[in-house]
Amino acid sequence: MYHSFTDALIHTQAKTTLVQHLWPETLQAEYSLQHCQGDGVLFTGELAPADLLRIIPRLHTLTASMTRTLLRLVSEWGVSVRLTRHNHRYSHSGCVTFTAEGFPEETDLAEGRLLSALQCQYEVICHEVETLGYRLIAGTIPEEVDEVLLCRGTENIALRVIAVYPEECGYCDADDGLEGDYIDLILRCGRRVLCLRYEVFCDGEKMAESWTTGTVIDPHGPVRKWLSRDEVRHVASEARDAIEFRAAAFRSFIKAA
Repeated sequence: MYHSFTDALIHTQAKTTLVQHLWPETLQAEYSLQHCQGDGVLFTGELAPADLLRIIPRLHTLTASMTRTLLRLVSEWGVSVRLTRHNHRYSHSGCVTFTAEGFPEETDLAEGRLLSALQCQYEVICHEVETLGYRLIAGTIPEEVDEVLLCRGTENIALRVIAVYPEECGYCDADDGLEGDYIDLILRCGRRVLCLRYEVFCDGEKMAESWTTGTVIDPHGPVRKWLSRDEVRHVASEARDAIEFRAAAFRSFIKAA
């Protein structure tokens, strides 16, 4: 369970990026993406021997001979690497220390080359997730507080659809397949995927409201493509009940008077 819809998308993208670089998706991602000093992405956890055997051939800063040496050492000695956070003030790649375990004596050069090459690729991974994370944030939050996407009404009744911050809709149970589809829509198709609040007013007073998540919006498309008729009917029904309740209460007051 993730803190918000946006959080779920960023963590899903982080796993995808790790897998693309042959790193284990079991590494724990942490991030702070608020356009502030110290912002960034980091991962903690362990690279097991099987992970290193998969990663090392893709470390292009290593020479062919060093690659062969490292593969032999990892295979024979069960070398692993631990990624540990050493700075809890910020959340960027520089806050993590790489520590190798299992190297035999007199292999300091090989150990140093491995850690250096891993850190170089680690920086690349963190930067990719950070860049995509900012794009996912832009595609899932309002452009301004209470951004009005739709306003329709009569003399007395008004329907508004508002883009809200994902946190307003509560925690998100991620489904990696569905989250991946949303990510593609944002990153490749230029869509917005928003959490919305539908609300009905009567003479300026809010009568009912409801929320939806994962509404896909083409910024250049018509409203009818994303507007949920079912949600409109639901919130209109809730508003009608609220109005009728108040009308009944007023009628009982008149009779009592």
